[in-house]
Amino acid sequence: MKIRIHNDAIRLRLSQTEVNQLAKGIAIREELKFPAPYPAFVYALEIPDIGDKLTVSFLEGKLSINLPASKIDNWANTDQVGISETISLEDGANLQVLIEKDFQCLHKRPGENEKDNFPNPQA
Repeated sequence: MKIRIHNDAIRLRLSQTEVNQLAKGIAIREELKFPAPYPAFVYALEIPDIGDKLTVSFLEGKLSINLPASKIDNWANTDQVGISETISLEDGANLQVLIEKDFQCLHKRPGENEKDNFPNPQA
């Protein structure tokens, strides 16, 4: 799972294996380690037991994006590219969350392993 954070937007890109894991009800968790004494930054795409709304939380260095199973099924089993949600924040701003299938690049980059990425529809 790749993460991109820019201003008030979070974008996750998932491989075929990761999308299949979610479809089976298995959460995905990644960790970015820092040198001591700093804690790791953990980010996870989780499936809540209840609710049908995408939610986001950040607690003790962990970014959790809770994606309801009702949103996963159609996305995982069709050619739908992504799931996009806008979450209203207390200060009036909006947090944009985008969860996408990760496609193979049209122009190969040295050292990048894209074997588990989805075939690019423009290839």
